[in-house]
Parts: sequence; C-alpha cells; structure tokens
Amino acid sequence: MDVLMPMLMILLVFGMFALVITMFVRNRRSVTRGLQGRAEAIRVAQERGWSYQANTYGLVDRLCGMAPLPKRGSNLHGRHYITGEFRGRAFCAFEYTTGAGGVNDDPGNDQAVFWTVFAVTAPGPGPELVVRRPQALDGMTQRGRLVELGVPEFDETFRVITDDEAFARTALTGEVVPFLAAHPRAGKDAPVRLHNDELLTWYQGRLSPQGIDERLAYLCDVLDRIPPRVWSTV
Repeated sequence: MDVLMPMLMILLVFGMFALVITMFVRNRRSVTRGLQGRAEAIRVAQERGWSYQANTYGLVDRLCGMAPLPKRGSNLHGRHYITGEFRGRAFCAFEYTTGAGGVNDDPGNDQAVFWTVFAVTAPGPGPELVVRRPQALDGMTQRGRLVELGVPEFDETFRVITDDEAFARTALTGEVVPFLAAHPRAGKDAPVRLHNDELLTWYQGRLSPQGIDERLAYLCDVLDRIPPRVWSTV
C-alpha cells in the first residue's frame, strides 16, 4: 500500500497534465481554424466587391434587443463588418464578442465567446418577431409574447415571440412554417429575428466563407416566403 499510493498519485498527476495539454492543443487548433476561415471570408468579400471594415463602433447598436447582442447598447464594437448585396438585398455580417477579452464584456463571464451575426434588409419594417429554439424560462421571461401557430411539429420545435400575434400568423403560417420545419439548421443554430426592417440570424463561432453564403441564402429564403402583403399592413 505504501508503494501503491505514491504510484497512483503520480499517475493522477500525469493524467491531469495530459488532459490539460490535450485541451490546449485542441483549443489552439480551433483558434487557428477559426482565424484561417475568417481570413478566407474576408478575401471572398473583397473579391466580390463588398465593403469590409476590420473594426466598427456604433454601427451594430441598431440591432440591440436580443442575445448575443445586449438589450440596449451604445458604441458597441463590431469586428470584421462586411456590407454588400446578396440576391438583390442589402446585408451586413460581422463578428461580435462577449465575455472576457472582448470590448463587449459581460459581467461574470470570464471567457471570450465569438458570434457571427447576419442581417438582410426586408421589403419593409415590421414588429419585433423572433423564431428560435425553446429555452427553459420562456414561460416566465416571454409571458404573453409566445404564439403557437397550431402546427404541432413546428410548435414543438420552435418558439415564436412577438407582441403582434396577427402579424406573426400572417407572416409565418403560409410558406415559412414548412420551410423552417424542414430546414436542417433552423431548429438547431439558425434563429431568425425581424427587427425593424432587417431580418437577422446568428451562430456561435467566427466568420467563415461557408457561413456567409449559407446564412445569407437562408435569410433570403425566409424573406422570399413571407407574403408581400404583410409589409403594406404594418
């Protein structure tokens, strides 16, 4: 026993070191892949004639109201801000950082988290409307704002949040509901949010060339399926 215990302690220490080293290596690889993807996305944007700004302050303030952006903010820092036209619609895409190490730090969060946000201009303004995955406290935090559309497979997978139920039903219950229900990402990591005259989506991670085309096409597909009459009734 006198020999076994020291050996176990040595093995435990070596195991902990091995775990730390493995996590460090994986993290470095992830960071490298993220930086390479972002550099490629910037190159693609510039080749397409889109506008690119490495850092902006205040341009993303207009999109506040829901995470990952704060409910309200002033002079917020948006990184790698790209603007241009996609499928005939004006858009912007940018990175937003929360947590330690970012300008937009959240109190109590000690780890930097990178988000990529996309916004495509809608045909007109509309009331705030969010379609996303259910969250644990929706019944409390969104009391009175949750709308069920009467489509079981959709209502189980998504939460529709708005202060204008009539607008939500008119905008979503035609072609949008079946499109979102069938879309492989919509129920996982591609929420949509109508904010004034822009439709947004976002994901956790850095900007990538694949993400740009995929997410912008997704937003345009949603807008294509919203009946044009809803914009004239707001």
